[in-house]
Amino acid sequence: MSLKITTLLLFLLFSAGKTYSQGAEPAYYITVNSNLYLPVNNPAKGVYPILWYDKETTPKLLIGGFGVGFAGLKPLNNKLSLKGQANISKHAYWDEAFYMIDANGFAGQKFSAGSADYALGLTATAHYFLGKRISLGAGLGSQVQLVTFSRLPAYYDQEASVSVQQQYKRFMPTLPLELTLQSKKHLYNIRYEYGLLNRYKSTIAAYKKDKYSLLSFEIGFKL
Repeated sequence: MSLKITTLLLFLLFSAGKTYSQGAEPAYYITVNSNLYLPVNNPAKGVYPILWYDKETTPKLLIGGFGVGFAGLKPLNNKLSLKGQANISKHAYWDEAFYMIDANGFAGQKFSAGSADYALGLTATAHYFLGKRISLGAGLGSQVQLVTFSRLPAYYDQEASVSVQQQYKRFMPTLPLELTLQSKKHLYNIRYEYGLLNRYKSTIAAYKKDKYSLLSFEIGFKL
């Protein structure tokens, strides 16, 4: 299923790119984003701030989701346009709390790990213009997980360790909704992506549900 959806999404992006040579000139942008990972069906996970200071955490300066990418928009007429985008982003969240086991085999303090996914995001959307520069878009997207890290607490003056989690699916199809504002030199975009599948692999998905969505705030710089 994942291969079929990925192929379809790449075909849509390629088709949008081919139409760029016809009619009105397309616009291309280098984009930067900040984002919030929003848990769905898993109240044990929490929203990690984009940027915050908390003296009770380690590290105290919390830096959440961010990323870079590329976007292209092709006007079809005065009301419709096609938009394709690819980005690589970090998605941060508070993972499910657990009890750490110390060197003597005893359960320690309950701990919520700050976790982060690094993922390749692809979206293909059709936009309807509400005004001359403001448009609403919807389409098809995907998040391809590259790697996931969880920061664990330090014990006995040792450095905090980083573990790679393997229980998540690598591919997640999404439904993106966008609100976009274009100026002469910049692109301002708010995108909400809803993950369609349970995030856990089949060995865990039978008894655990974990879905999520992403809220991204982007600025694009016209090329």
